[in-house]
Amino acid sequence: MTKRLYIKGFILSLFALLIFCSASPFKGTRLRQSAKLDSWWGSVVKVKYYNTDFSKFTFKDYENTLLYSKKNGFERGKCQKLLKRVPKSERKKKWLAVYDNRGYLCALLSEDAVIADAGIKSKGADEVFLNMFLNTLHLPSAHYYVDNIDYYTDSYGRIVRVLCKDLTLKSRGRNKGSQRYSVKFKDGKKGDNCGHLIPQALNGPAEQINYVPQRRELNGGEILELEKKAINAKRRGHKVSYEIKLLYKGKEKRPYGFENNVKVYDSKNRVINNYTGIFDNS
Repeated sequence: MTKRLYIKGFILSLFALLIFCSASPFKGTRLRQSAKLDSWWGSVVKVKYYNTDFSKFTFKDYENTLLYSKKNGFERGKCQKLLKRVPKSERKKKWLAVYDNRGYLCALLSEDAVIADAGIKSKGADEVFLNMFLNTLHLPSAHYYVDNIDYYTDSYGRIVRVLCKDLTLKSRGRNKGSQRYSVKFKDGKKGDNCGHLIPQALNGPAEQINYVPQRRELNGGEILELEKKAINAKRRGHKVSYEIKLLYKGKEKRPYGFENNVKVYDSKNRVINNYTGIFDNS
């Protein structure tokens, strides 16, 4: 009986996969044959994060945004601006323009990279208006170019490294709904805080790409002290870089530790202070 149920479940799963692939959102694009994107996006659609219907996101070839029309003039300009963030050698990849369920242009996507602007707080708004494409399961083995911050994922889609070569002294603001969800979304423990990787006071994004569960004592203690050093250095007019390496066990989504490094530079681009910390998040 158990064997029959297993076989039936396998057949149903295979059938569901075939249906998804036949109606793949990448169909008709240059990446229509990407098994990696199909598999990843199939998982994204299942999550139903933050009341967003990811099945209504659409993808089209980057080249199509270059076709002149009054309608896509803004999209063309934004796509070209986004693409300038990656090295020239990367710009010849197959890139797709990503549109969310509201019809907003979110990002450029390739098989191993995402280029996007994080959400910002509009005038008069209480919270940051989110870029939902940065607010879901992360693309595995990928490089995310988000504003002036680089995020790197492993084969499970977990953030394993964050690098900002020069922090921005500007408060981004928060989105409390998104921030609170991080603990549930990434296997947080009871009592965890939803910790920023790049602090919001240094323009850290309000989307899931920039959150991981952190022990409350760590988030409000040693990591906060390191962030204050970075903020004070920026206030003194220095260039400040911030690098974080995240450590995981097995397939866990919650990191058990962090290796943080803050470098402060003088006007001749020489390192004058180097603050490091290895933090236990277990």
